[in-house]
Amino acid sequence: MEKYYFVDESGDPTFFNRYGECLLGRNGCSPILMLGFIRTDNPQKIRKTIIALHKEIETNEYLKDIPSLGKTKITFHAKDDVPEVREKVFTTLKSLAFKAEFIVARKRVDIFTKRHKRNENIFYNEVVSRLFENKLHTQDNIICFSKRGNKLKQEHMQGAIQSAILNFENKTS
Repeated sequence: MEKYYFVDESGDPTFFNRYGECLLGRNGCSPILMLGFIRTDNPQKIRKTIIALHKEIETNEYLKDIPSLGKTKITFHAKDDVPEVREKVFTTLKSLAFKAEFIVARKRVDIFTKRHKRNENIFYNEVVSRLFENKLHTQDNIICFSKRGNKLKQEHMQGAIQSAILNFENKTS
């Protein structure tokens, strides 16, 4: 049976600017990178339910004139949506069949420099690999990442998934 994983992130893997200056602790640079996924075997039902919720909110007499609803019509986003919309999304999500898992990576310059060789892709891939390390061995999997930059970055994710599989195999052999 196929399992579907939908992956997204909060924060970013950035440590330094293009001049080599450390950005940690500065405004706009997140102190963590959080990655998470939802896992389901029925993404079509989830999609239909979310589309129906969008339509319900668009036509809701109370909500229709809220300025931020323009963004909400495109996609839900907790930081942009009004509390009434967030409550509706929460209630809807609670009724759906999925599991969620997250990993939080604190951004530490000493570890980034030593273990990740100051390479954001290596750091990001390790976090992805750890998120999936014990998940991909039991069934067929379809993994969908939210868009992250260019094609090259997407290809790095394939390597991270392969690392997760190898890490699991090495632990269990």
